[in-house]
Amino acid sequence: MLRRPLLGVLVLIVTVAGQPLVRTVNRIVLNVGGDWAFWGFVLMGLAGAVLVAAALQWGELAASIAGYTGGMLMWHGLAEGCLRFFADQFQVPSVDFGGFPLDGRYALLMSTTTILLGVFLVYGLMNRETRCNFMRWILRRLHWSPGEPTPGMRRSYARITAMETLFVQWCIFVLFLYLGGWLGTAFYTGMLAWSAYLLWRLFRIPRPGMAFRYAIPVGVVLFSLAEVGAFFGAYPEYWKDVLAYPLANLTTLLLFGAALTVVIRGQET
Repeated sequence: MLRRPLLGVLVLIVTVAGQPLVRTVNRIVLNVGGDWAFWGFVLMGLAGAVLVAAALQWGELAASIAGYTGGMLMWHGLAEGCLRFFADQFQVPSVDFGGFPLDGRYALLMSTTTILLGVFLVYGLMNRETRCNFMRWILRRLHWSPGEPTPGMRRSYARITAMETLFVQWCIFVLFLYLGGWLGTAFYTGMLAWSAYLLWRLFRIPRPGMAFRYAIPVGVVLFSLAEVGAFFGAYPEYWKDVLAYPLANLTTLLLFGAALTVVIRGQET
């Protein structure tokens, strides 16, 4: 078995590297699909859903990996990809929010904040089966509980991980759009400090499946911070163009594959 903190480092590499890789897939679908790219994004999302469905009965680590992969494909296909076309279809104009020039799809995404709140309340806080540390922390602070999880109930890690991946991607994206525009540097500094705390927690987790799921929100936050630097021109978004940055994209793919292989083999030993 992999020892701490090596396990945490490896699963973090997987979840962080997975971010630019799935964005590369998104960009390939957009460029290759042309006028049919919308349906390419739909197929991309459905492929993620099929993967999650196939993994519903798998073991914890394998199901968590499949849930993460499926959730990322669904988010960048059905949400990120399709919103681009909805913005064009409904002629949603670009907006300037806190100095950020945002195109129409981001305006559409920001308008879903109240829907996100509804999902958070019903699926998160009113769900007695949730074992999410963040949700349980909030419930403790509210001094209220929807009830204890059902004893002996087998968890479907693929479904849970996919849902958490979708929810985290959605939530962090909205937070960065709103609070990044309102608070600027103070917000990014706070997120960096929070990331340090999350890393400290991650490196203390001994179980591979649990560590992998915990690394997903950490990876989302860290990559979102990296995207801010790219947005302001500090470095190129190499994941948007495979042909222009083949070495960077290949290195990311190799890191992802190597770290994932070590994690899986470590589970098998």
